[in-house]
Amino acid sequence: MSLREWLIAIGTLVIIGIVIDGVRRMRRARKEAMAISSGMGADDLKESPLDADYNPELPNGGARTISRTTLEDRGYLKSRSPEPVSADDDEVLPESGWSARDDEDDRFLSSAADTSPEVEDAPTPEGAVVSQPEAPAPKPAGRESGRKATRAEAEEPPVVTTDVEEDTARRIPAKPAKNQPLAGANRPEASEVLVINVLARKGEQFQGNKLKSLFEACGLEHGDMDIYHRHETEDTTTPVQFSVANAVEPGTFNPENAETLSTPGISFFMSLPGPTNALQAFEFMLETAQCVVKNLGGELKDERRSVMTPQTIEHCRQRIREFERKQRSPRAQ
Repeated sequence: MSLREWLIAIGTLVIIGIVIDGVRRMRRARKEAMAISSGMGADDLKESPLDADYNPELPNGGARTISRTTLEDRGYLKSRSPEPVSADDDEVLPESGWSARDDEDDRFLSSAADTSPEVEDAPTPEGAVVSQPEAPAPKPAGRESGRKATRAEAEEPPVVTTDVEEDTARRIPAKPAKNQPLAGANRPEASEVLVINVLARKGEQFQGNKLKSLFEACGLEHGDMDIYHRHETEDTTTPVQFSVANAVEPGTFNPENAETLSTPGISFFMSLPGPTNALQAFEFMLETAQCVVKNLGGELKDERRSVMTPQTIEHCRQRIREFERKQRSPRAQ
């Protein structure tokens, strides 16, 4: 025989031995299990403890309908006298004489008993008059109305004023002097200009009389170039903070024709150099423009008439800081 035939024969014998050993081990394990069961008394059981309809393939042995009688026998429900059940109104469950509505009534009664306090009705003697519960006495109308008025006053939102309006309110109107210059007449030549446009909604116009009232309330005064200017104080000799022009050519305002004036937009601008505190002047100009939007509508736009975003506003502040830094630099002098 060749070497290959010897290897095949040896492999076959090894496989047969493994199979025989496995069968022998299985039989021995079965015998040991039967001996253990006999020692525990399994042979003495005459009946299976499981029900006839037990199905080991389902969880908990399968689903089974349980009658009310079985639940009463096991102590889960209290027994009660049977009541007639109408087949038209109630649905009878299998293997029971009780209905779904009865079960709902039991749950409702039990929940009501748990939540409501126990009150025993005292026996009423014959001829006695049962008094009804007294209604609460009405409160005086004057006190109640006073409380309502106080509550209404407390709920009213507080009046919010801007810094530019408070600054205007603190000013003392100066008497006009003969040598008093026009508002905005002493503005120096501008090296840089910051612009905020306020444009009305599409198809609408700003009325001149309303603009005039808002400008005067925010401390602006009509003056040089027939436009409005705001100075640092009520004195027109102080530096100009910012000015307002009409967005329509020639860009002027005529207070005498304010009733008939209408415009689709206005332009706020601040010149640098100019105000003593440029950042504060810019904030006042921004608040005045926002006051126009709040009272008359419209939208804030930048110098290119694009939407004025928070980033655009911060960029204007940065331009002011950069301009002031250059002014303080020795090379600028």
